[in-house]
Amino acid sequence: MYALHPATVHIPIGLLLASSLFTLIALRTGQKQWEQSAYHCLIFGLIGAVVAIASGLFDAARQVFGRPTDDPVLLWTNGHAAASLIATLCYGRVWLIRRRQPDIVYHLTQRQSYLSWHIAGSLFLIVGGWLGGRLVFGFDLGR
Repeated sequence: MYALHPATVHIPIGLLLASSLFTLIALRTGQKQWEQSAYHCLIFGLIGAVVAIASGLFDAARQVFGRPTDDPVLLWTNGHAAASLIATLCYGRVWLIRRRQPDIVYHLTQRQSYLSWHIAGSLFLIVGGWLGGRLVFGFDLGR
């Protein structure tokens, strides 16, 4: 049985992390092209995250539900889902802030919150991705 979710996660992870990286580069260099690229990566990364979440729910319904409650796969799956969902919500907040205030990166007093959401999203995304990799390579789920 082929799992769809592992094939749908790599592009959103890359795009969302690139969004954070490009935002930091824009802040460092002052070049608005980097911030514009960060915004585009953010939009497409969030669209991809929605697809990855949907495929993850579908695969979980086929592979995880119905297991005994003491199965460690359930704990790992819930941790992966929670971290990934929190990351998506953090990046969703980044999108809302950026959409309402396109030049927020260049406002000294207002950018701290924006950058904090980027950092939180990146950290949760890395943790969620690591947990997902553990599910695939440690528990043979989704292969």
